[in-house]
Amino acid sequence: MNKTSLALVLGTGLALALTAPGARAAAVSSGGNLIQTLQTSDMSAGQFNDLFRPYNTAVLSPFRFDNSSTDAGLIQSQVFQGSGAADGLYAYAYQIAVNNAKDNSGEPVHVDSAGWKFNSTPLGTNFTPDGRTAYGYVVKNGQVGGLNLSGGQSPTTLSWQPGETTGFIRAQYVDPATQGSPLTPGANSATFVLLTKELPSDLKPSVNIGGAAATTTVPVIYTTGNGQIEPIPIPEPATLLAWSGMAAAVALVRRFRKSRVAIA
Repeated sequence: MNKTSLALVLGTGLALALTAPGARAAAVSSGGNLIQTLQTSDMSAGQFNDLFRPYNTAVLSPFRFDNSSTDAGLIQSQVFQGSGAADGLYAYAYQIAVNNAKDNSGEPVHVDSAGWKFNSTPLGTNFTPDGRTAYGYVVKNGQVGGLNLSGGQSPTTLSWQPGETTGFIRAQYVDPATQGSPLTPGANSATFVLLTKELPSDLKPSVNIGGAAATTTVPVIYTTGNGQIEPIPIPEPATLLAWSGMAAAVALVRRFRKSRVAIA
């Protein structure tokens, strides 16, 4: 490829960055509060257990939907203390399990989402295969501590909403855009983990479970003690544009070279 062609391709790639979805921060405003999608990474149960040890016992908290005489499922939580590379950190781990049950009308139960108060901003760390920063981790099909129901279904989005005095975490499973489906009867979620430097609060917040109906029993989980509440840092727009532009440029260069080979 000559210099003129290469410059043209690179310039086109940078221009594409102006409209690339990846060039926009994954955050929206709602009622004056920023809702940010947390970047997550998979982590094996073995790697997690090497980095963290149980700090307390697991809490298994059942929930029941309206128009049902049996529990629909439960949410488990446990706090872990880091060691070695994770020294000084606390991991807050969560699982959601749905029972193989139906409500009183014969409709199978399901869980669309879960949300709760989280009293400090999740920390970004790089316990990832490629070294990138993640603000949450997902452990699939493996046991960590006393959380023994881990499945393979991750949340489609895990989000953070900083408030004035506390924040809110939401684990969303239903997403029409990605064909994300709810947790259905008999399903266990993968374990999802948030990291902070804060010890757990003495109080356990209630969890808002979204499903086919309102819950008539209120599950509770571990959350952090009071820490700093702020938006998660987002890369500067110029950095995002550069990343997207170079990715687009590389793709165009490869396509250009393939076309030249084909013509030859």
